[in-house]
Amino acid sequence: MNNPLVSVIIATHNREDLLPQAVDSILNQTWQDFEIIIVDDCSSDSSPDVIRRLEKKDPRIRSIRSEQNIGPGASRNLGINQASGDFIAIMDDDDLAEPERLKSEISAFELDPEVMLVFSSVAWVDDNLQVINTFPGLLVKNMFPSEPGEVFNLLYLESNKIPNATIMTKKSLWTKFRYIEIPWVGEDWYLFLQLAASGVKMHAISSPLLQVRRGKAHQGLMDGPPTKVFKAQRRVLGMIKTWLAQEGIHGFDHLHKLALSNQILRESRHFVGFKGLGMILQAFSQSPFNPKVGKEISWYLNKLHNKISTTLKKS
Repeated sequence: MNNPLVSVIIATHNREDLLPQAVDSILNQTWQDFEIIIVDDCSSDSSPDVIRRLEKKDPRIRSIRSEQNIGPGASRNLGINQASGDFIAIMDDDDLAEPERLKSEISAFELDPEVMLVFSSVAWVDDNLQVINTFPGLLVKNMFPSEPGEVFNLLYLESNKIPNATIMTKKSLWTKFRYIEIPWVGEDWYLFLQLAASGVKMHAISSPLLQVRRGKAHQGLMDGPPTKVFKAQRRVLGMIKTWLAQEGIHGFDHLHKLALSNQILRESRHFVGFKGLGMILQAFSQSPFNPKVGKEISWYLNKLHNKISTTLKKS
C-alpha cells in the first residue's frame, strides 16, 4: 500500500497463536488508512508461517525478520525505520485494539497540532477477555498531567504510567528519538522519560483503547524473576540521569535520589523479613525526607504481623 497515513508496528516473538488476533484487531479498525509492519524477532515456533499467511490475507501487511533475538526495543526500531506513514502506532503481539483506537488517536492530533504523542488507558483482561482492571488509574480519573515537566516528574518518581502498546506518534518524533535496545525491560519507560524531559507534548485519552492480557496464560518480559526486572528498572534510572546531564537538562536534578528511593520501596514489597526491612532502610538513606518511607514501614509491619499470625495458627 502506497503512502498510508498510519504505520502500525507489531514486534513479535513466538506468539503464533495470539499474533493473528492482534493483527485482526487492527484490520477491523473503523479507520482503514494504515499499513501493518510485523517484525519477527527470531521466532522459533510457527510464527514465520503465520506471518506469511497474514501477508497473503491483506496487502497492507508486510514483515521483517531478525535472525537474532534482539529484543522489543530493537525490533520496534526496525519497524519504525521501514514505516511509510505520517503517523506511527505501536501494537503488541498479544493485545487487542478496540475498533475505534486509530480513529480516536488521529482525532487527538487533529485537535491539537502541537501534540507529538497520543496514548490511552488499557483494559487488563483475563484469559476469557473479561475486564479485571483498567490502567493507569490516574488516566482513567482524568488526572494525568498535560505539562511535559509534570509528566516527567510522575514517570520518574512513580515508574511508567504510559501503556506503550497504545501510543501513536508523528513520524517526525523518531528523527531524534528511538527505543533503547538494552535493557529489554523498561525500554519504553526510558523513551517516555526522554520525551517528557525534552518538552514533547503528549495527549492522554482516558478511555481504554486496548485490551491487555493479564490472565494466568499470559507470558511477558515483566513476568520474569523480579530481581531481573528490578535490575533493569534501576538501570533505566541510572541511564536517564546520565542522559539528562549529557543534554544539559538540570531541572530534575533534585529528583534523582527520591526516584531511586521510590524504586527501592517498590522492590521492597516483594520481600518480607530482614531483606524487606533492609531495603526500606536503604530507601530512607537515599532520601531521608521521602514521605513514602513511613507509609512503607507501616505496610511492612502490618504484612509481617499477618505472616507471623498465620504461621502461629498453623503451628
